[in-house]
Amino acid sequence: MTATGAEDPSGSGPSPVRDARFFTFLGGVALADIGDHAWVVVLAYAAALSGDPLTATVTVAAGTIPRAILDLVGGAVADRLPTRPLLIGAAGTRVLALIAGLVALSTMPERTIPIMIVLAVFFGAADALHKPAVFTMPRQLIGVGQLVRAASLRQLINRLAMLGGPALAGVVLATVHVPGAIAGLVAVFTVAAILLALVRPRFERERSERQSVIAATRQVVRYLRTDSVARSLVYSMVGLNFFVIPVINAGVALRVAEEGWGAGVLGILMASIGVGAVVGTAVTLRLKPRYPMRFALILLIAQGFGLALTGVLPMVGVAVSLGLVGLTAGLSSPMLAGTAQAIVRPNYIGRVFSVVGLADDALVPFGLIGYGLLAGVIGIGPTTVICGAGMALLMALALLRRSLRTLRIDQAPEEDVSAAAQSDEAESDGAECDSSATG
Repeated sequence: MTATGAEDPSGSGPSPVRDARFFTFLGGVALADIGDHAWVVVLAYAAALSGDPLTATVTVAAGTIPRAILDLVGGAVADRLPTRPLLIGAAGTRVLALIAGLVALSTMPERTIPIMIVLAVFFGAADALHKPAVFTMPRQLIGVGQLVRAASLRQLINRLAMLGGPALAGVVLATVHVPGAIAGLVAVFTVAAILLALVRPRFERERSERQSVIAATRQVVRYLRTDSVARSLVYSMVGLNFFVIPVINAGVALRVAEEGWGAGVLGILMASIGVGAVVGTAVTLRLKPRYPMRFALILLIAQGFGLALTGVLPMVGVAVSLGLVGLTAGLSSPMLAGTAQAIVRPNYIGRVFSVVGLADDALVPFGLIGYGLLAGVIGIGPTTVICGAGMALLMALALLRRSLRTLRIDQAPEEDVSAAAQSDEAESDGAECDSSATG
């Protein structure tokens, strides 16, 4: 199914590589990404100074709670309100919270941990609004046919921010400590807000009607039931991190400890993922596959094999396998994100991505716990192989779906369009009733 909308009937538009509006948006989002990744390092460093592991982990985890609670709220708000004010507001909220935190730290340095926890809560809440809004903006700036390339640029910037943000935070912390790092973050998010304020959408976007968050969630569930292609795409995206995160976040470190390779080797192995991802994402700027989902799913099957090999190969083989994992992630992620932005109806994009994010937030902890329990019984290597095989099987099942295998973002099955339209009419009637009932 193709995204067809009144805002861009032809699906054409300027290339994001040469579009000043998109690059202004990308600049603002890039600075926000750098600030977010740097903030995680600042928060972890301040928490570690407490000397208590439990206090440190609770402090770092504080920001995840409001994000998980507000995921669906953020998606509903992103679909209902104009995007630019939401992005400016999310950046502005971070600026105000950081300034307040800086003042509090200067007057109450002995209360560092409670202050950092409050800041983490504000950051988590702002993140829940920021991420869905980011996904809705490219459709307003770029033609449908350019969304995969736009997603490539967006993810390339994010991956570079993942590498540069923490490194920059480390240098700043070493010289000016936590208050100075927070002052630097104020400057970063202020410039991000200014750049995002300069962005002017090119195309109008259909927005959802005013309704409660519960009604908005029911509406997106009904939409996914009706639109078989969007539903299949969501299913294929939801299970990815369930298999990947346990291996990357826990399995690699456990394998290094088991083999006695040392912390330096762990750093090199993790860096190989980032380098592979950056290279893969950069390559996608030159690619335009006719069937982007087929391309992505085949790559993700290969990623499953790469994950499995990290559990059995020697050190150099593990590094190569992790590089393959990063490379396939960098190649496939823009295809997934760009295709989703193209095929999902504009007034559902924020909520659909929030549903995927919430599912990940809910499933990943179980994946991590399950990995740990299984590794304790059968060993790290076999457990890693099982995760990789599960990933490959999940993607192979998705590839068997003809609707995904033959999906192009420049053509739309008429029956799906008409069904979605009929569903929207019914949902609008239901939403009006919900609004009347809730007053």
